[in-house]
This record gives sequence, C-alpha cells and structure tokens, in this order.
Amino acid sequence: MQPAQTVKVSKRPLRTRICADRPEELLEQLYGRLTAGMLSAFHHTLQLEPQEKDHNISCPTGGRPANDKKYQIPINLNSVSPWSYRISYDPTRYPKYIPEAYCLCKGCLTGAYGEESLRFRSTPVFMPTVILRRTTSCTGGRYVYTEDYVTIPVGCTCVPEHDKEVKEVNSSIGKQAGKLVPGHHHDKPASE
Repeated sequence: MQPAQTVKVSKRPLRTRICADRPEELLEQLYGRLTAGMLSAFHHTLQLEPQEKDHNISCPTGGRPANDKKYQIPINLNSVSPWSYRISYDPTRYPKYIPEAYCLCKGCLTGAYGEESLRFRSTPVFMPTVILRRTTSCTGGRYVYTEDYVTIPVGCTCVPEHDKEVKEVNSSIGKQAGKLVPGHHHDKPASE
C-alpha cells in the first residue's frame, strides 16, 4: 500500500497583475520619433468631419460645382477620383484613431461634363507607415508597445480600366517575349 500523498494548498490569494497603459505624452514622444512626422502630420492637420456626415457622401453625379473664390472645395472632393475619410479606431495601437480614405466612385469623373466614366477605375493610394502596437506584456506595471508596420489608404486616384481583349493581347505578347529571351525562366520574380 502506498503512503497517502499530501497536496500543499496555498492560502495566499493569487495576485492579479494590473497593467496600466502608458501616458499619452510618452506614447506621442515614442511615436513621433518613429514616424518622423509622416503620419502624425497627416493625422493632426486633417480636418475630420463628424462620422454622421460620412454616411451621406457618395459619388457626385453630373457636373462639377462652379469654382467659387470664397469657398474652396477640398482636394479630396475636387479630384476626378473623389474620396472621403472613415476613422479607424483600435484601442491597442497608437494612434488609436487613424483617418482612412475610401473612394466615393467606382469609376472616375472624366466625362465631358464631369460625370462618372467607367473607362477608368477609382482606386485607393496607400502609404506605408509605422504605428505602436500594445502587447500583452507588462513591465513596471505598464503595457509594452512594439513597432508595427502597416499601410493605410490616404487618397484615391484613377487608373485605366483594361478591356478583356487588351489583357489577352498583353498576355500573349508577354508569353512571346519570354520565349525570345535566352535563359528566361518561367518562375515568379522574387518580388512577388
């Protein structure tokens, strides 16, 4: 018969680790050093509209408004590929609020009277940037932040909408060129 095993029970209550967020000023300093003013300048100079207004913005139909010297239309709405902004919120990153552009039109306002043409496609323009991402690690009672590299949409531009025929012609030209180049391998380039 085996001797009875005793189980040691700790009477001390488990301490829950409380981790606080870093002060806003410290995050701003860290972030400022990382970005060297790129996104922070964009973030602080952008005039943001209340979010309720975003829901009513759509692709302008018809002509462009006449240019009034007293009121200047913002570039994002005066573009042939107009865009607006949504606010992206993430409590685990710094900055917590980031404006992200989205295109208002499927096509571009390149018609004779500024109307939408589907011969061109509105597409977002992305900017690479760095943010601070809060981790689950805690040091000195404060959360630890790490650098995280992301791309954010900052505007929209027009690109030609290629016909299926144009794509097929370009594809067959590419295949012919590949056969003509000696030592050409059909592997994907390292950048892909």
